[in-house]
Amino acid sequence: LIMKTVLFIDNLEVFANHGLFEEENKLGQKFIFDIECELNYQKALFSDEMTDSISYADIADVVVKTATTNTYNLLERLSGEILKNIFNKFPQIEKIKLTVNKPAAPISYHFEQCGVKVEVSREEFYKL
Repeated sequence: LIMKTVLFIDNLEVFANHGLFEEENKLGQKFIFDIECELNYQKALFSDEMTDSISYADIADVVVKTATTNTYNLLERLSGEILKNIFNKFPQIEKIKLTVNKPAAPISYHFEQCGVKVEVSREEFYKL
């Protein structure tokens, strides 16, 4: 069994403008992100040095900036941009699990969460 080390952020709330409908793009709404980044930070377990890991704040910055800089019709496209930007900024991240929840999606039925989930390795992502 190989040791697996993961950094995660759950329920990162961002107000942004994404969706197929004009009102969604104009008015905006809340999006909630869960992200897990797999990387080897075994050194940090003993060194206590930030240089041996990645700051959660830096990962959150990439998610928020990506979500608020552009407007996309699809959460799938937003997810692709977030994955690309994280892989590009942090070469030590080997795999990402990303959930984008759109709790105010225009669905005329009661629901708690809806959105997209992607789990991809760096190697797989760059083959797409």
